[in-house]
Amino acid sequence: MCGDEGHTHEHSPASQSETPSLSRRRLLSALGVVGAGAAAGTLFDATKWAIPAGAATIDGSSPFSMAMHIHSSFSEGAGSMSSHLDQATRNGVKVVWWTDHDFRMSAFHYRKVVHFTSLTQEQGDGSPWTWVHQTTGTLTAASGGGIVQSPASPIDPVVGGSLSLKAESATSGWASDGYYADSHPAGWNYHNSLYGQTLSLEVMPTSVGSGAYLELLVGTSFHPAGNGRPAGVYTLSYRIGGPGTPGTRVADGLAGIVYLDAVPNQWNSIVVNPCDDIAALWPDLDSRDFACNALTMNAVSGGPVASGNFDYLRFSRAYTSGDVPLTIQRSIQKGYASKYKSVKQRRAIEMGQFLPHINWFGGALHLPHYDGVTKATHLEFMRQQIENVHAAGGLASYNHPYGYTSIGPLPASQQDTLRSEVATAFLQNNVIGCDIIEVGYKLRAGVDLAHHVSLWDILSRNAKFLTANGVSDDHAGNNWAGLSNNWVTSAWATDRSEVELLAALKSGRAWTSSLTGFKGELDLLVDSAIPMGSASISSQSQRQLQVIATNLPTGGTVRVIRGTVDYAGTASPVPNTSVVATLSASDLSTGSASLSIDTTKSRFVRTEVRNGSGATVAVSNPVWLLRETPPNGIPAERQRTLA
Repeated sequence: MCGDEGHTHEHSPASQSETPSLSRRRLLSALGVVGAGAAAGTLFDATKWAIPAGAATIDGSSPFSMAMHIHSSFSEGAGSMSSHLDQATRNGVKVVWWTDHDFRMSAFHYRKVVHFTSLTQEQGDGSPWTWVHQTTGTLTAASGGGIVQSPASPIDPVVGGSLSLKAESATSGWASDGYYADSHPAGWNYHNSLYGQTLSLEVMPTSVGSGAYLELLVGTSFHPAGNGRPAGVYTLSYRIGGPGTPGTRVADGLAGIVYLDAVPNQWNSIVVNPCDDIAALWPDLDSRDFACNALTMNAVSGGPVASGNFDYLRFSRAYTSGDVPLTIQRSIQKGYASKYKSVKQRRAIEMGQFLPHINWFGGALHLPHYDGVTKATHLEFMRQQIENVHAAGGLASYNHPYGYTSIGPLPASQQDTLRSEVATAFLQNNVIGCDIIEVGYKLRAGVDLAHHVSLWDILSRNAKFLTANGVSDDHAGNNWAGLSNNWVTSAWATDRSEVELLAALKSGRAWTSSLTGFKGELDLLVDSAIPMGSASISSQSQRQLQVIATNLPTGGTVRVIRGTVDYAGTASPVPNTSVVATLSASDLSTGSASLSIDTTKSRFVRTEVRNGSGATVAVSNPVWLLRETPPNGIPAERQRTLA
């Protein structure tokens, strides 16, 4: 079994290498030169203001792009830590927060045994799987299989039942007949890290040889190209029979073959350790960064008949107790640090067996225990967990507020209704204490980007100070740029250390954007002193807003969005925003432009970037310009006063 892990700790000092090619000094070069008597909505000519060489920034910060919702080999998809780090490097993303599912890291309520009494209705530990019939090649009519009552393994405590398989190729080529274990109906309850896992299986081969074998096929994780191998998903084929010698391993590109010994016409107990086999087959890879993502039992024929029975599959998972999975992941993270030097890895988890799911960013992380938690008690349990997050020095994000399904867009009226329902719940429960809300989704659970952003506007209307971020929630790690939901979040921070990034997120010093739709930078500054994310109280009837935006897409614009903070609450759970200015690239030729904002009423102001087709590709966080203290006050990290 792959070796034990020790505790690791990573420190992230600031360095010159962390400074982006376009620093913030160019963006803020015109600050402090805006006239105080401009009419509301009137744009200043930003081209008048020169950009002095070497101008200092106000707070010394630089922008760092972050992937804030990413799943690796510790979750249920094919993504690996290495594949995501490769994608971050290719796409210029500077920080990856690992947000693997906590209950999957712990294998909570995961399947431990399969008795093969039914293809669809087997009772046991967890909901039934669906065994899906699959074939490859050309088979004769004699091929086939399914659940039979006999023979059955005598060591299986559930009497009767096994999976019978038979394959006969109709040609000289290989052909297979088998069944894939679809555990989606059971919540993917065998999909998680292979590290520390052993699989035990009873097998009775009845017809195998050099041209025929029985196979346990394990699909694992996607890894980038390396050592002459292409990028792709690695597989392990455990074979009884076939042309190889029992006890040997063969690596064929991304396919690993392990030949096993078994006595024909009797039940044999087989125990495999995929992590050890991966380490032996591909020693250049970190064998701990692989998941169990697919299980298929096959009979495979190269001409002769292949047949036999499978029964009593057992899973043993050694590293699921306490916070051991987090320690293992941190060790893998440390090992990848030298290979992917441009990317800083940060610690996080996604909490929640049921909805809502909450991301825990930074601080002293640990894996929650879900014993006794039901759907009815889950929301209150999450509220308690968020209190624990804050006590441990971390931040909490409310993930995919409309759900996580991938259905197509719902009718606009239905999206409006859902938005009002979710907003009402959030206003009543204060978003259960979260600091961040996921907003940057082009489409999620049938709800478009506009309804995600306007849900957040409703919270801003009520002086709920949440930082918006944008994410991909990617589980694959093979094409970040090609994802529909390919959003990232960029934070203004002095470096990429955890403490600085958390401070930026907590104070709203961030914007979110499509990875491919917007390559520039966004910021706001009011009265040369109040930065994006802040809240300022003043009796002034006008405030001077500096809009900072660079590298607009071709034909793109920046829209300045203003909302009134009127504390309408659940009586009016709808947005009340309007566009008060639209800036073109020429307006922003120096990287910034200025206008006056009417603050005869309490306001919040944010910006959004639209491309030449009119699609929103980036959204800033707001600045709140208030006339009085909100009923629940202003968080200390967001409070700003004029000199």
